[in-house]
Amino acid sequence: MRRQLLRSVILTLVLVLGFGFAASAAQWSSTKIELLYGWDYERFDKDKEEGMILTIANATGWKYGDIFMFADVGSVDERDKIDGVHMEISPRLSILRTLGQKPMEGLLKDVYVIVQSDIDANSFVNKVTLMGGLSADWNIPGFMFFKTTLQYRNDPDLDGDSVQGTLVWNAPFTIGGQNFSFEGFLDYTSAEGTSHTNLLTQPQLMWLATDNIAVGVEYQYWQNRIGIKDLDESLPQLIVRWTF
Repeated sequence: MRRQLLRSVILTLVLVLGFGFAASAAQWSSTKIELLYGWDYERFDKDKEEGMILTIANATGWKYGDIFMFADVGSVDERDKIDGVHMEISPRLSILRTLGQKPMEGLLKDVYVIVQSDIDANSFVNKVTLMGGLSADWNIPGFMFFKTTLQYRNDPDLDGDSVQGTLVWNAPFTIGGQNFSFEGFLDYTSAEGTSHTNLLTQPQLMWLATDNIAVGVEYQYWQNRIGIKDLDESLPQLIVRWTF
């Protein structure tokens, strides 16, 4: 009963914030399409594989917050529970701006209420994992943005619940008149049911060839991949990105 109630509350918040965003004029928006190619993807009880991933992502800001969403489409030949389509939708509502205050100028810039839906669809599983909690933006010199998130997480296929902490960053820099960025994210998820504690990070080093085109490399490290103990993934991925 408690799990169903929490899922209903989080789903309601996702819908409310989503419709609230749609009803407000967007102040900024950025969409990117990425094609990634990687080697040595770990698959449970299978040989390592290589393949492509198509990512479509959008971040949009509005008066009282922002929303980030993306979809990954995998193309490895032997699919497992996270290949196929994986989507995430995460609107954030600024507490300060909702109260009529401006973002702060110190180390802590803004604090948000965040809700998130993780959607997985493939031949193994079709599910929606709901999350909710708090997020913060930080003023850190050298970073275009640095965000942290702490959320309650409820996987419908597992007993119990868990906590997920996330870091997201983007640090632009210039070498020899060329523009680069060091960006990425880190997710740490506690154990839930039969799923073990796991850590996923994907730092990227990108060369901004033009205002819209970037190429680079991503290093993916996933400890206890999809919650399977000792199934660790460590591999490089080449990236081509179009931003508009």
